[in-house]
Amino acid sequence: MNKRFWRVVLAVALVGSVAGCANQKAPPLETFQPVPMNPSAHFKKFDTFVVVLDTASSMEGSYRKRLEADRTREIVSQMNRMIPDMGYRSALMAFRSGSCLSCEDAVLLYGPVPYNRGEFEAGLAAYREAGEIDRFSPTDGDMPATRAIMQGNPGRVALIVVTDSENILHGRAFKTVQKLTAFFGGRLCIYPIQVDRNVVGRRVVDELVKVGGCGFSVNDDEIATPNAMAAYVNQIFLTSAAAAVVAAPVSVVADSDGDGVPDSRDTCPNTPKGVKVNAVGCWELNGVFFDSDQAVIKDTRALDEAVAILKANPKLTGEIHGHTDSTASADYNQKLSEARARAVRDYYIRQGIAPERIRVIGFGETRPAASNDTLEGRALNRRVELHPDFGH
Repeated sequence: MNKRFWRVVLAVALVGSVAGCANQKAPPLETFQPVPMNPSAHFKKFDTFVVVLDTASSMEGSYRKRLEADRTREIVSQMNRMIPDMGYRSALMAFRSGSCLSCEDAVLLYGPVPYNRGEFEAGLAAYREAGEIDRFSPTDGDMPATRAIMQGNPGRVALIVVTDSENILHGRAFKTVQKLTAFFGGRLCIYPIQVDRNVVGRRVVDELVKVGGCGFSVNDDEIATPNAMAAYVNQIFLTSAAAAVVAAPVSVVADSDGDGVPDSRDTCPNTPKGVKVNAVGCWELNGVFFDSDQAVIKDTRALDEAVAILKANPKLTGEIHGHTDSTASADYNQKLSEARARAVRDYYIRQGIAPERIRVIGFGETRPAASNDTLEGRALNRRVELHPDFGH
């Protein structure tokens, strides 16, 4: 995970109680009349656009969450009514409501297919009143949305993430952005839309943009009027024909270790073959979680994946990091984090990995991956990560 991102997340969690007065909803918009666009004076800036709906929550029954779900559908529908028909490829994806632990990836509501305004709107209608997903894509079924988007020839991609302050803390949209950025590199720009007025939460939303290196974030209030929405659509989707330059042939980008991240951005240049990397080319094996006050591994699938990589690369060594939530004392949590790290190391040894190849360290509660103020956040913080050494 991007450490800077999670530092901002933690800051938001700490000040959330004083930002409540800024978390009120705007009044409903008046009847929205789209502003006509003139695509003949422009070229398209992207080949594919993807809209991610991230306002589903375990609190979907609350009045506030219903308002945010309604606002999410409304703002995306208004944008859809102004997107010019210029041969885009498009997709609409959303997270299920409930704990983030049950939604490692979003599901498809529409696409990825050639953009059709009416069909896109029908997909949006599947995102029901409380932000729940009413149906899956008729063509892709349970295929994870990110995998479907990576298929085919998406070209240049605009990723529009519609989220709120509560859900951005879950980190699932951030993980999706990381995954797509690692695959697309400089072809992806990120455009978050925040559907609440939590000013501090906006700082977290802004971190999404930095993952991709291009794009910008807005609050839904900033694009509430037809003219503002027209300017927003124009800025994302179009570039002036007068300023357009014939593109030179795409040069081959150096990627020495073949992990999909260019050498210019790869901070772990010797990644073993077959490793899944993050946005900067490093293998950080996550997904190993524990019950509260326990050091018993719940699921070994992620560990088994690492075992296969370690056996295929006998010179590779690494460090296991143990973590906890904040529900006990700092001293107790430090010892518990070390026990969790040792449990994973012991598992590797039983699978035939030499003990000297694996070091352990516990961080206690000092490096949360999510807010400790929610059940979901605490569950994400009870984890162990493997950080391999890539200097061999």
